[in-house]
Amino acid sequence: MMSKLCKLLILITLGTTTISCRQQPKSISYTEAGGYGHADSVLSDISDQHDWPKLIATCDSFEQAGDISKAKSIFYKTVVLNLQGKYRSSLSLYNKLADINTKELKTETDLESYIYAYKDYVRMLCDMRRYDRALRQARIADNKLRAIGYYDFGNHQDIAQIMGECLLYLGQNAEAEQNFDRSLAAIKKRLKTNHAPIDLRECQKTMNAIATVLMRCGQFGEVTSWLLRQDTLYHQALNQPERDTLYIDEMKAEICYVRAMQAHAQGHYEEAEKFFSDYLSTRTSQQPASLINSCRYLMATHRYEEAARYMTQLDHFMGECGYEQADLENIGRFMIPKFTVNLLAGHRDSALHVAETIAHVYDEALLRQKIIDADLLATVYDTEGKERQIAEQRARLSHQAMLWSIGVGLTLIVLLQFYLMQRRRAYRKLNETNKQLVEANERAKESERIKTKFIQQISHEVRTPLNVLSGFSQVLAAPDIEISSEELQSFSKKIVENSERITRLVDKMIDLSLVNTRACAECIDKVTPSDIAYQATQQSGITQATHLDFNIRLGARTNQVIMTTHLKSAVKALALLLDNAQKFTHPLAFKGTAPHGKASVTLNVVIENEKAMFTVEDTGIGIPKAQAENIFKEFVQLDEYTDGTGIGLSIARSLVTHMGGDITLDTSYTGGARFVMQLPV
Repeated sequence: MMSKLCKLLILITLGTTTISCRQQPKSISYTEAGGYGHADSVLSDISDQHDWPKLIATCDSFEQAGDISKAKSIFYKTVVLNLQGKYRSSLSLYNKLADINTKELKTETDLESYIYAYKDYVRMLCDMRRYDRALRQARIADNKLRAIGYYDFGNHQDIAQIMGECLLYLGQNAEAEQNFDRSLAAIKKRLKTNHAPIDLRECQKTMNAIATVLMRCGQFGEVTSWLLRQDTLYHQALNQPERDTLYIDEMKAEICYVRAMQAHAQGHYEEAEKFFSDYLSTRTSQQPASLINSCRYLMATHRYEEAARYMTQLDHFMGECGYEQADLENIGRFMIPKFTVNLLAGHRDSALHVAETIAHVYDEALLRQKIIDADLLATVYDTEGKERQIAEQRARLSHQAMLWSIGVGLTLIVLLQFYLMQRRRAYRKLNETNKQLVEANERAKESERIKTKFIQQISHEVRTPLNVLSGFSQVLAAPDIEISSEELQSFSKKIVENSERITRLVDKMIDLSLVNTRACAECIDKVTPSDIAYQATQQSGITQATHLDFNIRLGARTNQVIMTTHLKSAVKALALLLDNAQKFTHPLAFKGTAPHGKASVTLNVVIENEKAMFTVEDTGIGIPKAQAENIFKEFVQLDEYTDGTGIGLSIARSLVTHMGGDITLDTSYTGGARFVMQLPV
């Protein structure tokens, strides 16, 4: 049977619903659960009143007085902070879980507080796209719990689902499927003995989370089986004697929404509209929390005007739920979709307002993200743990020194010699540990320097197009300025170009994150080298550049040889090389008098030694030989006054390396720059 503390978590979560047709549940006695006492009862009463500041203050008082454990205090407070959208404060509390000794978890409620707090911690890291760190924290918690005889952490239905989601996003599909199977086994085990409405709802919610991530990763064939399992639980809920209408409505809404998105992605548009109509018929879809889901579907179907109407409720929803605007997650989750929808719907005034809001809070959001990353980095290196290890070693040495000082005669001499030998060995180990600490400190300083430079570059890259958008939007919004149709067309073109510039920047950052975490691209696409060349040319837009002449030269067999590779990554890498050539052949790149006549860029494709060779040759400003390898490092720019983030070449080489190839700079070429990308055939 589900434990009492788990029920309390669900009660608190449901109690914060702002729009609901059901009454508050009656008070429940939890005194049967081991470790549940008077302090927990008081906190439960405060939660019923939704007085969250009082609840947190009371938690602190009870913890200081020893009435509740540290694990239970972290659990209560993070639940409240998450419900209020204060994720930064919640993350700081989660980091303190590392200081808890699991051997001190003496009661059932203390153990469950620790387990559920760690589960929410891993969920938060996953939502923040820190997939590798989420997996690391889950394994740390599992090892700590195994040390005290608890072996079911990794088999918990939600933990297994979250770990599977992280593995899927990291490209480890087989391991992800194993975790999803573990989650399904836990669900089946739970439903054998528990069929209450809350059990059906929680199991369906876990299945829906798996179906959603599979859909987003394009594995539509796997989505259907999880939807069918949800249908079974939904019909069981409908056929219960005492039906819970709220849970049934939520289940229907989630199932219909995923089916609508799946059908649309597969081209079944009429079927998608039917499911979306069923979704809109639920009360859940009308609540503010469902706003983003509705907008995603409308944007996917290019119904921007309808999506814009939904977005008018966004500011009210964020304020009502306590979301902080100055947060990169919220900018990406709420503000950028709102800007895009209003721009595509033709609401330039609204788009301008959102753009100004993003520009206003962006610096603060970057600072917040920097602090969060610093906290996570400190957790990874665990410098405090190393200091404790050194102190323990020194304590052992002092103890040994006291023991070896006792003795007389020959025994004293023998023991003293042994002690000195051990002492030298221990000091060598201590010196090695100190050396590791110094190296860790240097890595931390280098990381800080890179992050600072990165923030400056990204700030410039975002501010420039936002300033352009703001300027043109103000001109368009001015009532006393007459604008010709040609000028209006030019303004619109500039607005679209700068919007696309922001989008490309975000895409580059996502690509950088993925290539740093993905083990290896799965090479299953059958294509010819010429297909890669043409698609990369189209993606880069180099044929539209007016300042250069572009040519493609295809060698023999490039239209006949079929190579097995990862098409999307290969096209992306080659497009980045073409973008680089386009950028550094522009007259502005010469920082002075540009050469007479147009620059030229040539893409040569040949087959040599069972490898497809893609050579991008330009007549631009060129690259010094000494910088041939340095330019492939992240955030490196040879000229800091040139636009860009310094990550394009790094992403391109990483993508190609994952496919078993390489990108090099031909230093023998002196007419500009010549990059050679080679992929196995």
